[in-house]
Amino acid sequence: KQRRALMFYLDLAMQLDRVLVLPRVRLLRRSASSRVSFESAAEYVPWADLFNISRLGRAHAVVGLDEYVAQHGGVSLLLRRCQTGGPAAEVAFSGLAAPPLPAARTSCASQPGLQYQPAVLRKEHAATPSIAFAESVDQLGAQRVAPLRPYVRFVDRTYDEAAAFVRGAFAGKPFLALHWRRTDFHAVRRSHEWALQSAADLIKHARHAMRRHGLAGVYLATDSDDPAEMAEVQRALRFARVRQKGGGSLRDRVETANLEIAICASATRFLGTRTSSFTLTILEERRAVFGQSEESGGEMGRPPEEEEAVVEGGKEEL
Repeated sequence: KQRRALMFYLDLAMQLDRVLVLPRVRLLRRSASSRVSFESAAEYVPWADLFNISRLGRAHAVVGLDEYVAQHGGVSLLLRRCQTGGPAAEVAFSGLAAPPLPAARTSCASQPGLQYQPAVLRKEHAATPSIAFAESVDQLGAQRVAPLRPYVRFVDRTYDEAAAFVRGAFAGKPFLALHWRRTDFHAVRRSHEWALQSAADLIKHARHAMRRHGLAGVYLATDSDDPAEMAEVQRALRFARVRQKGGGSLRDRVETANLEIAICASATRFLGTRTSSFTLTILEERRAVFGQSEESGGEMGRPPEEEEAVVEGGKEEL
C-alpha cells in the first residue's frame, strides 16, 4: 500500500512540477494477540534502502526525506487529518519523531481532499516552497499507475537474489508461482467468494495449471502458519520456498517479502489470492518490470475438478 501511495504522490508531484520528497518506509509487526491488527510501534527505513531511487528519478525529480531535512530543516505547509488548522508546530512525520519535522504552518486545508485537486494547489499555494501530506495513503487508479509502475522498482540486489534462487531451484525450467494468503484472511475474507482457498483447492489449481502449460516446478509464497496444511501441500506439489532472511527482524521480513514478489513476478505462470494487495503487487511487477503478458497471471477462483478436461478459455484456468 505504501508503494501505491507513493505513486499517487509521484503523479501529483509531476502535475505540480515539484520535486517529490520520498518518505521513509513504515514497517509494522503483526500483533501477537490478533491476526488482523498490528502493534502500534513502527520502524522506519529510508526509501532508498528497499527501492531503486535512480530508476525512480528517470520518471521525475526525487529526493530522500533525510536529505531534504538536512538541507531545509522543515516544511512550509503540513496538510494533515485534523479538526482545525493550527500555528507553527512540530509533528511526528514519517518516523521523524526525534527530532520531529518542523512545520511553519499546519492545516486541514480549506477544502477536503486537496491532494486530489492539483489545480487548486497550483493556484492557492504557488508561492509555498514546500507542502507535506501527513496521515495519507491515497491510492492511484490502475490506468494512472501503469505508466509510472516501471520506474518503481526494488533495489538491484533483490532482483539479483531472485534470479539466483530461480536458477538454483528450477534450473531454467518453466515454473508456476503461487501466492496463497491465509492467517488474517480467515477472519476478514470469509464472505468473499474464493478469497479463501483450502490446501486441497490450492493443489487442484496448481496441478491444473501445470498440466495445461507443461510447468516443471512450483514456488509457493504464503503466510500460512498451519503445519498440517503446509505438509499436505508440500507432499502434493514439492514446492520451493526461500528462507527467511537474517534473524527475522521487521527489516528482514520485508526484504524477504520483496524477494518473493520478484520470484513470483519472474515465474512462467502465476496464480494469486483474490483481494490481496500482495497478489496485486506481483501482477503489477510481472507486467511492468518483467514484461510478462497479462494472461500469464491471475487469481484463483473456483477450484477445477481433478478429472476436468483442460480446455481453452476457462476464466481461472491459467
